Amino acid sequence: MNKLSMALCCALLSTSACAIELAAYPQVYSGAQGIEVVLAPAKDGKEALMRVSGINDPIDQVIFLGKLEQRGSSTQAYVTPLDGRDYGLVHKQANNYGGGERVVVYLPGQRGATALSFDDKKSKALKTAELEATYLRQQKEGLQARLARFDKDKRVAFTNGELQRADQTASESCGSLVKTTVDWNSISDEQMKALSISGYCGEVASQLDTMCRSTPAFKAKAASLGQVSCSFGPELKLRADSGRVVFTTQQDAPNQGDFIQQFLRNQ
Repeated sequence: MNKLSMALCCALLSTSACAIELAAYPQVYSGAQGIEVVLAPAKDGKEALMRVSGINDPIDQVIFLGKLEQRGSSTQAYVTPLDGRDYGLVHKQANNYGGGERVVVYLPGQRGATALSFDDKKSKALKTAELEATYLRQQKEGLQARLARFDKDKRVAFTNGELQRADQTASESCGSLVKTTVDWNSISDEQMKALSISGYCGEVASQLDTMCRSTPAFKAKAASLGQVSCSFGPELKLRADSGRVVFTTQQDAPNQGDFIQQFLRNQ
């Protein structure tokens, strides 16, 4: 970064944001269905500018400043504020048995990682000065700041979609309707930011699915257990009430799947 661009950066951004100086060789990766990821590391290796394109999401073409974090013994993540939390957008996973590293991107609203492959031609053609200029312009427009803020409505909609998919899978396995509803008033914003609400509240549907597939005779019983009400509370509880399963989950309670399965068996 030259003196002029550094001065402009410091005039627009915070000290931490304008301290980055990019290394000479950025990296461009390609993924399925036209996904492209640009990773331009800083000279000190502690940060990088990141850009994901080719996706139907508000982060498309937005350039983020990611801080490098070590996650476990073999994974490094470039983390940036997104939707109210620190989000590991791009991960580099070392191969413990040799053979280089695996680079993946975790796209918002999608399960699992998307594998990426290095594109040597695009990497050599990428101009870091243009990347920096676009980053500064987007910062001035407030794009990254808007995307960093927690969007509760978006998180609720995403969680409901995840639960609907889990319910559909269980319904198909059990041959009867499974439907999970969430008491959102029992869940704080901090819990919504930090936890996978669908992972907690979808556990009853997951156990119904498992039991219907493993024990066909259970399907008759499952027909009266498909209406699930989920809330968060101080302790783990389950009860049957007028044809509904009333599930109170607790974020630190262990072995919730086993607890639910035992309850379902005893109904």
